[in-house]
Amino acid sequence: MDERPSAGSNGVSQRAIIGLLPVMDPRIDPDLERKILEYLDLEDRLASLDVEVIWPGRAVSREEDAVAEVERMRAGGACGVIYFTCWFLRANVIVGACRHSHLPALVWAIPNLDDTSLIGFGVTHGSLDEVGYSHDIVCDSWNDESRSRMRAWIQACRVKQVVARSRYGHVGGKCLSMMTADGDANQWRRQFGIDVDHAEQWTLIHEAEKVPDGQTEPLVQRWKREFKAVEVSDDVLARSARIYLAGKEMFARNGWDLAGIKCQFELLDNYLAPCLPIALWNDEGFVVACEADMNAALTMYVLRLFSGHPVMFSDIQYIDRKQKWARFLNCGTAAARLAGGSDRVVLRDCPEIQGTYDEKTGKHLCKGGACSHFVLPPGRVTLARFGRIAGRYVLHACRGEAFAYPHDDKSLLGIGGVWPFAYVKIEQDMDAFVRNLRAHHMCIVPGDWVAELEALARLWDVEVL
Repeated sequence: MDERPSAGSNGVSQRAIIGLLPVMDPRIDPDLERKILEYLDLEDRLASLDVEVIWPGRAVSREEDAVAEVERMRAGGACGVIYFTCWFLRANVIVGACRHSHLPALVWAIPNLDDTSLIGFGVTHGSLDEVGYSHDIVCDSWNDESRSRMRAWIQACRVKQVVARSRYGHVGGKCLSMMTADGDANQWRRQFGIDVDHAEQWTLIHEAEKVPDGQTEPLVQRWKREFKAVEVSDDVLARSARIYLAGKEMFARNGWDLAGIKCQFELLDNYLAPCLPIALWNDEGFVVACEADMNAALTMYVLRLFSGHPVMFSDIQYIDRKQKWARFLNCGTAAARLAGGSDRVVLRDCPEIQGTYDEKTGKHLCKGGACSHFVLPPGRVTLARFGRIAGRYVLHACRGEAFAYPHDDKSLLGIGGVWPFAYVKIEQDMDAFVRNLRAHHMCIVPGDWVAELEALARLWDVEVL
């Protein structure tokens, strides 16, 4: 489950464009420069990581040349620049290029007994720190570990580039007083580049009511065929189809790249719990977080970009400290691809207790909604969440292993048979895991993406817990 996304998927698999700038001492003559670059074979090494490389085909030794090259790289769509220190060099060359490029920087060296790459690396790395220019480093032979670190950094640069051009749609307001779900739109724009737009849930309801029956009926019949079982009424399915279609049109009309929907209680009490539409949108590659959780939406979006997989928006509901595992649940919005396909998912009606309790009638106001029910299959997963401590963003991320557990559908007052669940062995000290939780919500995605997340956090100046 930890495969890198293949070309053409919805992840970072659209090949990242990376700049490569070899730098060396101006005393090196052209013949020696060619000899050094030939045995280094830098372009082919990077191309083996399935990236597109922009580079001058030569080394530079003067600041003005370096600045001209990085400006060309930025114009060519590069998401970051890798500076290779071929030999001893003048530190101002790379420092000046970093100042002008406005792109993430990585300083790369391959220590060798026959050249002075490491000496150039040392003066460059120290100089960038002296002037306060953030950068990453890879200083090692070209082996599996260095390739993995380089790939993670490049993927993080690509995600940073995509996120900085994105627009988030916030449908509704704060849900159930979840302070951890609130974000600062201006902080998002400043730190991540994301533009935050707002819409009311009533707008979505009114748009849904305008969708003609001729568009909903084919969807209802298709869902009845495709899902393993459908235990909700045609009326619930029809309203789900209306929300699904109206939402897709709203996202496109507003130019949103990701969204969050409040649900409780305007939608849930007055029209429908939008669980199935949210699951379908995420299945199709459009990230939507329920309960208007901005920080979950941000986490889901970057995980989707890294992996190409839909992400499970989850509540952490139980932990076994001794055995180091946790049970997660979702209120019905988990994408069918997480289960292995819709033929492994049962659709069941939203529990009544989700709606507001009306003391006058003694009943809940829940208007129903189709929830996806399954248990996450075994395999490697990443658990993550971006959150804030006193206004400053942090990242909690760890590896895990989803495993088979004798799940009881009757547990949790019968909700165990309605919602999606995941059982995950936690690969982190349990005290640290609990202490680092940023909310009751956490995001789960197939595969191991911790290195990529940590690289992205460094690019965003976000502390990794």
